Amino acid sequence: MRFSEFFTRWAHENYYAKGVKIGKNGDFYTSVSAGFLFGAAWANYFLKQLDAGVFSPGATIVEIGANDGSMTADFIQAIFTLRPEILCKLKFAVIEPHENLRRIQQETFASRLGDATEILEIPSLDELAMLNPREIFVMSNELLDSFACEVLNGRNMLFIGENFKPFWGAADDEILAEASEAGLLRGELAIGVRKFAKDLAAVCDRVKFCSFDYGEWERRQNFSLRIYKNHRVFDFFGVENLGEFFGASDLTYDVCFKDLARNFEAEGFKTNVFRKQNSALIEIFGAQEIVEIIADKGGEAAKKDAIKQLNFLINPHFLGERFKFIEFSNF
Repeated sequence: MRFSEFFTRWAHENYYAKGVKIGKNGDFYTSVSAGFLFGAAWANYFLKQLDAGVFSPGATIVEIGANDGSMTADFIQAIFTLRPEILCKLKFAVIEPHENLRRIQQETFASRLGDATEILEIPSLDELAMLNPREIFVMSNELLDSFACEVLNGRNMLFIGENFKPFWGAADDEILAEASEAGLLRGELAIGVRKFAKDLAAVCDRVKFCSFDYGEWERRQNFSLRIYKNHRVFDFFGVENLGEFFGASDLTYDVCFKDLARNFEAEGFKTNVFRKQNSALIEIFGAQEIVEIIADKGGEAAKKDAIKQLNFLINPHFLGERFKFIEFSNF
C-alpha cells in the first residue's frame, strides 16, 4: 500500500482514535502539557483581535485536533477571567471525527466548565458550514503534522508491504507533479492540505486559521519521519519491526510551512504571520500579560507556576524555536 494509506491507518484509524494521553504519562509533550497558560494566551490573542475589530463578540471559536479538550477549556476559562461579559455571546465548537475523543472531550468540558458554556462537538468542516457561522477563529496545535503524507526519494515513493516492510517503488505522475510544484526532491509530501484549505474557506467568508507545529519554512530535502514512544524518538527507517509500534505510538514528520502556505494561498487565503513559537507567544499573544495578571490576582505561588509554564513554552532548546506559529485568513 502507499505510505499515505499506511499513515492514515496507523495514526488516524488507530493511534489518535484511541484518545491517547499526552504529557508525562503519554508518548510526547505538547504546549498544552505545560498547563493553562497556553490556552489562556490563545484567549488573550483573540481578545486583541476583538478589540482591533477583526472579530465581533458573535464569532465562533473552533478548535481542530483538540485531543482531550484541555486547550478549549483553558481558553474559555481565560475569557471568563479576562472578559466575562462577552462569554455568553461567543460560540464554541470542536471538530472531532473520532467518537472516543468526542467522549473524552465532553468529560473534560463537563468537569472543567459544567453546563455554563455550550461547546458543539462536530465531526467535520462540512457540518460546521451547515451552521452558517458569520465568522470563525480556528485554533489548532500540532494538527498540521497529522496530515497523511507520501515519502519521496527522487522519482521513487515509499510503499509498505507485508509484515510492515517498507520498500521503494516508482512514483506515479500525479505525485511527481505535486512534488515538483512543492519543490520536493527527498522527504515527506503532505497530502490533503489543499482540500482542507478549500473546505475551510467554504465554511464562511471570514475565516482565520491559526496553528502551532514543528518544522521549518524551507524544505530540508531529507527525511524527518519518526516515531514517538514513551518520550523516546525512533527513526522510522531504523526500526526493524514496525509492527511493534503500529497504532501504539505517534508517527509524525516535520511540517514544511512554505508548502503549507502555497496550498492555503491557492484557495484564497493570505499568509498573515509566520513566527517561532517563543516570538509569537511573547510579541503577538501577550503571554507575559497573562503572567502579570496571575501575579496580581493569584499570589506568589501562582506567579511561580505561570512563569514555569511560560519558560516551558518559550525555551529555545525545547518548544520555543522548534515550534512555529502560522496564521492564514480569507478576508
